[in-house]
Amino acid sequence: MKPIGQEIKRENSDQSPSEARQLSNGVRPGDTPAQFIEEFARTPAVTRRSFLNAAGFSISASILAACSQGRIEEAVPYLMRPAEVTPGKATWYASTCSGCSAGCGILVKNRDGRPIKIEGNPDHPLSRGGVCPVGQATVLDLYDSHHFQQPYIAGEAADWERVDQEIRRELDRPRGAVYFLTGTITSPTTRALINRFLEPYDDSAHVTYDPVSYSSILDAYHELRGSRVLPHYHFDRADLIVSFEADFLGTWLSPVEFTKCYRAGRSLAGDPPQMSRHIQFVGRLSLTGCNADERLAVSPPELKRTVVRLVGLLVRRLGLDLHLTDREDPPHAEYLEQLANELAEAKGRSLVISGTRDVATQILVAFINRILENEGKTVDLERPSYQWQGNDKAVFELQKRMEAGEVGALFIAGVNPAHSLPDSDHFKNLLEKVPLTVSLNRKADETSAAVKYLCPTPHFLESWDDAELLPGLYSLTQPLLRQIGATRPLRESLVRWLGEEAADLQILKQYWQEEVFPRSSTDEDFQHFWNRAIRDGFAQVATKPLVLGEIRHEAVEQAAQRQLSQLPSRQTGREGNQLFLVLYESVGLRDGRHAENPWLQEMPDPVTKAVWDNFACLGPETARRLGVENGDVVRLSAVGVHLELPVLLQPGQHEQVVTVALGYGRKGTDRFSKVGPQWLQSLPTVEPGDTVGKNGYLLALFDEDGIRYDRRVNIETTGRRIQVALTQTYESITVPENLGGHRREMVHETTLAAYREDPSSGTPYEDELLQLWPDDFVYEDHHWGMAIDLNACTGCSACVISCQAENNVPVVGKDEVRRRREMHWIRIDRYYSGTERDVDDVLFQPVMCQHCDHAPCEPVCPVLATIHSREGLNQQIYNRCVGTRYCANNCPYKVRRFNWFDYPRNDWTQNLALNPDVTVRARGVMEKCSMCIQRIEEARAEAMRLGRGIEDGEIQPACQQSCPADAIVFGDTNDPDSKVSRLIADSRYYRLLWEMNFRPSVGYLTKVRNRGTTG
Repeated sequence: MKPIGQEIKRENSDQSPSEARQLSNGVRPGDTPAQFIEEFARTPAVTRRSFLNAAGFSISASILAACSQGRIEEAVPYLMRPAEVTPGKATWYASTCSGCSAGCGILVKNRDGRPIKIEGNPDHPLSRGGVCPVGQATVLDLYDSHHFQQPYIAGEAADWERVDQEIRRELDRPRGAVYFLTGTITSPTTRALINRFLEPYDDSAHVTYDPVSYSSILDAYHELRGSRVLPHYHFDRADLIVSFEADFLGTWLSPVEFTKCYRAGRSLAGDPPQMSRHIQFVGRLSLTGCNADERLAVSPPELKRTVVRLVGLLVRRLGLDLHLTDREDPPHAEYLEQLANELAEAKGRSLVISGTRDVATQILVAFINRILENEGKTVDLERPSYQWQGNDKAVFELQKRMEAGEVGALFIAGVNPAHSLPDSDHFKNLLEKVPLTVSLNRKADETSAAVKYLCPTPHFLESWDDAELLPGLYSLTQPLLRQIGATRPLRESLVRWLGEEAADLQILKQYWQEEVFPRSSTDEDFQHFWNRAIRDGFAQVATKPLVLGEIRHEAVEQAAQRQLSQLPSRQTGREGNQLFLVLYESVGLRDGRHAENPWLQEMPDPVTKAVWDNFACLGPETARRLGVENGDVVRLSAVGVHLELPVLLQPGQHEQVVTVALGYGRKGTDRFSKVGPQWLQSLPTVEPGDTVGKNGYLLALFDEDGIRYDRRVNIETTGRRIQVALTQTYESITVPENLGGHRREMVHETTLAAYREDPSSGTPYEDELLQLWPDDFVYEDHHWGMAIDLNACTGCSACVISCQAENNVPVVGKDEVRRRREMHWIRIDRYYSGTERDVDDVLFQPVMCQHCDHAPCEPVCPVLATIHSREGLNQQIYNRCVGTRYCANNCPYKVRRFNWFDYPRNDWTQNLALNPDVTVRARGVMEKCSMCIQRIEEARAEAMRLGRGIEDGEIQPACQQSCPADAIVFGDTNDPDSKVSRLIADSRYYRLLWEMNFRPSVGYLTKVRNRGTTG
C-alpha cells in the first residue's frame, strides 16, 4: 500500500488533507448532530447548500435514532462528494510514529475522516515497514476522551486568550532562570523555536529528560571521544553480536529498526547457509535474551566484572598497551576466553552493546568496538542517532537550582517527572518553589496536577510535526483529522508567548524552506520538494560527517578501575533476603507514557505472559528459599523507600536478581478497575480506585552521576496474596521425568551446524496418513495459506495488537483474563526448553486459527455457524452462532474465543477507533481469526475492477503487515510461484499436530540457533 496523502493548500491553515476535504462538505470529523446544528445556527447567512446540509444531517440522524434500541447512531451523508473521496474506501497517509522517540515511519488508514489503523511504511529508511505494539496502539490513544480538551489555570478551566496573557505577563518579569524540561525532541523545528523562545533570558536552558535514559552512552562518548553522541548501530552488518543487558529487540533505542536489521543477518542465505551469532549476557529473561543463540545469566555486579575481563582479554589478544587487572574471576571465565578469540577473529564484523545505565561500562563497551575496528562498519559515529538525547546530569542540576529557589519559570512538555523521577514527591515539592510552572502535556498525569498552567497539546495524529532521526534524514507527521477539543500545538504556544501569530504548518514550512530544502540535491522548487516529502513521509538531504576526537586511553583505564573498586564480592547477595534489583521497560507500556491504553495493558508480556500488573519477578530457587509463590505479595525495601508487589516466578532469571517493570502505578489508570462486566467488581481481588501496578521508578537511584536502576534491596513477605492474571500457564516443551521425560512436538528447533548437514534436522517428517474416505475436494481457484518462520519471529507481539486494531477485538479486563476468557484472535505461545532450574532456550510460536482443511470444529456445530469456504478458509457466521461452544471444545489448537459478555464502549469517542469493515460482535457468539477476510475481499474487488487476478503479496493480513521481523507470509498455496508456496516447500516447514490429520493451512518453519564454537 502506497501513501497517497497530499497537502491541501489553505491560506494560514494547518488542517489535514482529510479535514480540508470534509470541510468542503460542511461536516467536520468528530462533530455530533448537536454540535453541527449549533454551528449551523451561528452561520450568519443561510444558503440553499447550507440548508440542505443541515436538513440532510438532521433527518438521517433522526431516522437512525428511531431504528435503534435506545442508542443513537449518526450518519453524515455527502451531499456534494469531493472528487478525491469515495465513501467507505480507505485513504492512506504517510506519517511518523510518536509512540516513542525512535520515530518509525508509518502509514495511517483514514476512513471517512478518522484514522482507524496504523501500519508500517515499507519505504522508510529506518523502520522499513515494521511497527511495534506501542505504535499500533497509539490510534486508540487518539480517541481517549480522558485527555485534556482545553487549557486550565490552577485546576480551573480557562480559555487560551487568558492563559496567554497571564503567561506573557509572568515572563515579562521573570524571578529567576527560565527552563524548558522536555523528553527527547527529534523535531529540529521545535528545538529551534525553543532556543529562540529562551534566547531573551540570560539564565535559561533547555533540559532533555528521558525517564528511561540513554544518557550513560552519550556521557561515555563525551568522556572517551570528546563528543556527546549516540552511535547508530547496524545489526545487519554484524556476524557476531554480543549484548550486555541491551534488549534491542524489545525496548532498547530503536527496536523496530534493529529487528529488521537483525532479521536480515539471520536469513540462512548462501551456500553454506549463513546467519549471525548472538550472545546475550543478562540478569533477567528479556525478549532479546529469549532470542539469543546463547544466553548467560549474570547479576549486575557480575556483568560489570565480565565486561572488564573481556576488555582485558581483548587487549592481551590484540597486543595493545593497556593495563587492566582483576584478581577475582567473573562467572563464565572460560567462556570469555573463547569469546575474546571469536571477537578478535571477527574484527569489523562484530558488534558489542550494553543496556546498562553505567557510564564506566559504556566506556569499556565503546572501547571494545573501537579496538575491534567496528566503527564505520557496525557502529556509525559519522551519522549518529538523534533518537534519544536525555541528559541525567542536567536534570540533577535543574533540581539543585529549584531547591535553591533560582528557577523562575519551568515549562514541562512530553514528560512526567512527578511520577518517573526516583524521588517524585521531592520534585512535586520543588515545583511549589517555582513562580511560573506550565505543563504542555496532553494527559492528566502527576505533573499536570502539580503545575499552575496547563496548556495541552494535540495527539500526533491531529497535528503537524517533523523529526530528524539521523543527520540528513527527516520524517514528517501530518494531521489526519480535526483536533478533538481545544488543544494547541507546542510550537503555536511558543509563538504566542513570543507575542507573534503563526499557524503550526506555517512555522514548519518556513523552517524547512530555510534550513532543510537548501541542503537537498533536487532540481525541483520547494513546493514540489515539500509535497513529495509529505507523500513519502520522509526526505533525505546532504549532511557533513561528524568527526570525533581521538580516543582517550586513560579514560578506559579509569573506567575499568572504577568498576573494579566498586564491585562487591561474588558472594554478596547470596545470604539473607538481599537481592540485586533490575528495573526494566516492558514491551507494552515502555516508560509508562502509554499506561492509559487498555490494549497495551491487556497485551500479554512476551516473556511473563502476565497482564494488567507489574511484579517482583524471582527465579524459582530464590522463591523456594523465601517460601513464596505466584501472587504472594512481598515488600521490596531500600534506603528510604519500599514497594509492595506480587511475586511472579520467572524461570531462566538469575537467582540473585529481582526484576520490576517500570511504567506502572500512574495517575489515571485507576479507572481501569472498572474494565469488564460490572457484576464482577464485587470480587475481593478487584480494588476500584487503585492504579494498575506500582511505581517502580521509586526504587531507582538519582544523584550527580545520573539515574541508575541497579541497586540492592531487601525482600520480605507480607502474608497477603492476589491472583495473577496469566494468559499462559503451560510453559515447558519437556514432559516431566515422572511422566516420561520426552519432548513435546509443538515447536521445533535445530542448530546451524545440524541444518548445514541436514536441512530437515529438527523438523518432523510428515508421512502420509490413512484416510477413511477419498479426499476428492479440489480448490479450483485460490487456497489461502500462511507460513510463519520461527527463526524470524521474536515474540514482540506487534501482530497481537495489529490484529486487535484491525478486527475490533474487545478488552475484557483483568478478572476475565484470570478466568481464561481473553479475546485475542492471535496468541504468542512461549515455551521453555530444559528444566525449570536451568532453562536452556526460549521459543516463541504465534498461534491463530489454523484454518484446517479437515477442521474438527465444523462437523460438531449444530447450526452450521462454522463452515469451510471454497478457498480453504474456516469461516465463522456470527448470525447463526447460538453459543453452544462445541467448536471450541473440539479445537485442539484452542484458538476460538467465546464472547461471554457485551463490552460496550460507554465513551462514544472510543467507537471512532472501530474498523467499519469488521462486525462488532454481540454477547454469546464464538469468534476467531478470519485471515482478515475483509482485506481478501477488498483485494478481490480491486482486482476485478482492474480486470486482472490477485497478485502474490497483494493481500497482507494485519499480523503480517506490521511484523517487524517479516516472519509471517500469507498467500495462495495453489500458486506454485507464490512466496508462501516456496516456504511450504522449504525443508524446515512443518504443521502443528500434523499427525492428527486436521490438515491446517498454517505452517511453521523450524527455529535455527547458531551455537558457534563457544556453545
